[in-house]
Parts: sequence; structure tokens; C-alpha cells
Amino acid sequence: MRFIPILAAAAMVAALLVHPAIAQETRSFTAANGTFDIPVEPQRIVALNDQIIALPLYELGAPVVGSAGRTDADGNVFMRGGMDTLGIDYANTDIEYVGGFNSLDIEAIAALQPDLIIGGTYNDPAVIEQLQTIAPTLVIDNGSLGLVDTLKTLADVTGKSGDFDTRYQRYLDNVERTKTFIGDTSIISATKTFMFPAGEELWVYRTGLGAIGQVLSDLGFTQPEAVASLEANQASWSAELIEQLDADFIFGFYRQQPDATPEAIFAAYETFAPGWCQALTACRNGQFVLLPGPTFGSTMTGLELALELVESHVAGRSFTPFAE
Repeated sequence: MRFIPILAAAAMVAALLVHPAIAQETRSFTAANGTFDIPVEPQRIVALNDQIIALPLYELGAPVVGSAGRTDADGNVFMRGGMDTLGIDYANTDIEYVGGFNSLDIEAIAALQPDLIIGGTYNDPAVIEQLQTIAPTLVIDNGSLGLVDTLKTLADVTGKSGDFDTRYQRYLDNVERTKTFIGDTSIISATKTFMFPAGEELWVYRTGLGAIGQVLSDLGFTQPEAVASLEANQASWSAELIEQLDADFIFGFYRQQPDATPEAIFAAYETFAPGWCQALTACRNGQFVLLPGPTFGSTMTGLELALELVESHVAGRSFTPFAE
């Protein structure tokens, strides 16, 4: 992380502002880190997370000029979920790479002359304070807000609420349509799981897990008792307790990457809990479903895709109900 003294950052920004800035109309906005005056219509936004912030902003049509990203094993930088979800990355957009979300390049951010910076609780608070010398820097607590309210907030701060509301209403209408195809969703149970490709750890989610978690909640599916009774929104699961996850349907994910193909993820479950598929009625009966990466993300595109995939796997088919 290129962390520089606050006074030096301020001096550097002043030097970078060669062209006089056009006065912008501002408004007050309260984020997780305080209340700030932000542009009514920001023109140059830097996102401090790729998947959670940059992708939904780009999807909304907001002017994103920079984003944090990831680095692969070969040293290449990329936006997590960018190509899978929206077909974008640094190479085919005007978005500049500004470091990782936990190793931000302050100088690169300043050089972009942003008028708004948006991050989250995963960013270092000290770095957030330093970025305030460059532009208003908002911390959006996506964990507390949840997917939909995070998207609504991003639409609000970028002046894109109308665009979001229209698309979100279409999604809600499609949720209701899907319910008519599936029937009584309250008598269908579903579990959301995330397995690491090496099979070293299994995570189970009561709430959250991106778009698919939102879709299952919106459709009204129930959860196994062991999951519904979790105190936290997510939990690392023991292989010895894997049978407690059994449900009518179990959803997992693959990332469309060399180390996380469907075959690799199925193998990872077997590494984690040998014989797991025979132990779960959902898997034995072909009701364990691996979904592609975008359904794990935080975009309207991911929501729409997740809804279509759940409908295609559940609606209009006979399946073996799980009997506790």
C-alpha cells in the first residue's frame, strides 16, 4: 500500500489539479463514516472495491475512472467478476487500476482527480481518512445494508436512482412470475454453500452470499433448521455436520476460472467430506446445483441471472423432497 503523509497527499493533489475544476452542485450525504458534501452528479468516481462497488456502478452507468482490483498468479491485474458478469476489465474500459482493496495506491487515486471516492468497511480507516484530502470518501457498509440496499445507496450517491428503480422493479415483477411457476416456495428448502477450490473450508450462509442469497430469500424458500438457527449470517462448517445442511436443493458456486471449474469444486467437496454426495439426499437426487460466478456477485445482472437459473432448476420439474 502506498501510504503517504496527509499533508503530502494534499500538496500532491493541488499540484495535479492543473486545470481549474468546474464548480459542482453538492448535497449532504450520510455514510457509515460520517456526513459529507458530495457532488449531486459526480463525474469522476474511484471505487475501492471491484466486485462490490465498481461493477454495480459501471452497470448503473456511473462514471467510474478508477477501481481497486485483484492480481492473479502471473501478476496480471483484473476486476473480480468483471468479465464473467459484465464483460469488462481494465483492458477494455477506461477504468484505471488503483491497487488492491487492502493495498490502495494513493498517488494513483489522486492522479485520477476524482470528485467522489467510494469504499467499504473492508478498507483501512486510516487510508479512508487520507483519501478525504483528495475527494469526499464514503464508506458503504454493505454487510449491514445487504445487497439491495447497497445497490440503492450506490444509485443514490451517483444520481442513478431512477435507472436502478426501473430495473429493480422489473426484477421484483419477475420474482412474482417465478413464484407462480414454482408454486408454494415456503415448503421448499434450500441451502447456500461456498466451497474453496482446495477443499479446505466450507462456508454456509443464513443470509447474504450475493445475488443467489437475495433471490432465494425473495422467492420465499425455507432453510434447514441448522442454518436458520445460526446466530451469525455465515459460518464455517464442520465436515462431520454436513448432513445437517441437507435440503430439497443445495446451491454452490464455481468461478469459471482454471482453479474453480465445476469439476474442481465437486472434487473439493469430496476432499472436504469424503462420501458427502451420498450423505446428502439433495446430491443423490441431482438437486445439488453449482451456479456460475456472477450469481455470487453484487449486481442487478447477477440477480437476474440467479433468478433465471433457480427458475430453470426448480420450476416445472418433479423432485424428491428432503424429509428431515
